Amino acid sequence: MSRQSWQGALVSEERSFASASDASAIQAVTPSDIFSWERPTEQLTQQSPRIPAENRWLALAGRVVDLKAELDGDLHIALKGATGDKPGIVIAEVPAKPQWCEIRKTVFGWTHTRFPLHIRSKRTLTLAEPPAVTVIGKAFFDINHAPKDGSNRRKYLPGYAVWEIHPVMRIDPARDSAAFTTC
Repeated sequence: MSRQSWQGALVSEERSFASASDASAIQAVTPSDIFSWERPTEQLTQQSPRIPAENRWLALAGRVVDLKAELDGDLHIALKGATGDKPGIVIAEVPAKPQWCEIRKTVFGWTHTRFPLHIRSKRTLTLAEPPAVTVIGKAFFDINHAPKDGSNRRKYLPGYAVWEIHPVMRIDPARDSAAFTTC
């Protein structure tokens, strides 16, 4: 569950994404970049609207290290840096809404998942081969995962950032595939 009600907000995100077609409006980042970010200076609550830091478009490049289907149907993609030698894992979230159908097909294509998919609790999906990708979306500080000190380390997964990409608006294969080789 996100900090704010997403009803109506997702339509706004789509319009905003359409207007961000200028590549210069999208900042390239890595998981370690986001992992090093500080918590927001604003006091956030469940009712808080997006803050200015959450209104910039980001292109997060990394290798998928984990993939979960949440009880609400959202997909959580965990991304780590290409070489794996820098700290930090960032979650990129794909909502369970019709407008994300093509992105969800791409994500499920990385797995051997059979349908219909029944989820009774959080479910880890097995990746056929962890892909290197670039996800494009907006930053989001998910206070549901922040520790009491408000830092950018998840309560129960300190190697993961509280900042995430939510919602994912596009997934592309890694731009520089040579940077993502495993050899």
